[in-house]
Amino acid sequence: MQKVSTFEVVLLIAGITTTILGFQLINQVFVKEGGMSWLMVIAIFNWLMLLVVFVSLSVGVDVTKKELVELKKIVDLLSQRKGKK
Repeated sequence: MQKVSTFEVVLLIAGITTTILGFQLINQVFVKEGGMSWLMVIAIFNWLMLLVVFVSLSVGVDVTKKELVELKKIVDLLSQRKGKK
């Protein structure tokens, strides 16, 4: 089990906040305007793009951690082989 870094916690909080706050703000504007407009479409698209960025960052951090663990294992294996010669 890997430890959760501070960056991951901040990323999670920012992602959840963006999701909830963005939805609430877009919903309030939709109710106030009474329908869809081009500005609403643009706002929704930008909000969804921001969510995709947060998910991509999360996946990137996870992949980087796994690669780091694999590289450490490779270094250990190579150092053991070099020590046997």
